[in-house]
Amino acid sequence: MPTTTYIIRFAHRAPTHSAPYEEQEHTTLAAAWESFRFFAEPDSAEVYSQIELVEYRYAEDTERMIARMEFSF
Repeated sequence: MPTTTYIIRFAHRAPTHSAPYEEQEHTTLAAAWESFRFFAEPDSAEVYSQIELVEYRYAEDTERMIARMEFSF
């Protein structure tokens, strides 16, 4: 079992009560960065207000912020 996972968290610009955000999990930092960079474009601002890349450590049950993109309209 992995000890660390990398999560990309997408905060929706128009959140609903059932889905204020969505997440993608990656087992490697390289894969997470590749996916994170894919969303660094103007079109992302139409759907998301913020996208975060965090490292989650299972043993400590902790998250560490790696990167964040905030979009303003």
